[in-house]
Amino acid sequence: MKEEGFFKTVIRYIYHKKKAFFFIVVMLALLTYAVLGKKGLLQRYELDMENRDLKEKLKNEQEKTIILQKEIEDLKTSDKKIEKVAREKYGMTKEGEEIYKIVIDSAK
Repeated sequence: MKEEGFFKTVIRYIYHKKKAFFFIVVMLALLTYAVLGKKGLLQRYELDMENRDLKEKLKNEQEKTIILQKEIEDLKTSDKKIEKVAREKYGMTKEGEEIYKIVIDSAK
């Protein structure tokens, strides 16, 4: 009985206060659109987070670029650096040198 009375009260309110009800519905619709819409607050928050992540990645890539540019400059100007890279990366040796490789058994 109480539920029926509640619904009757709500329907009576809507019927007699049509302008207020219409205003409330419109405001709820606008609020919903402002929060959940294509340019709403949630979308804005997600885009800000993505922007922050992209800026961090850009900063990291710029730091890597600086390091690589320094290495390129070192290779252009230093014969010792060229020799070091040739020995470490490509296993090159001078004439008469011998290379000994130590194999470590990781099963023990």
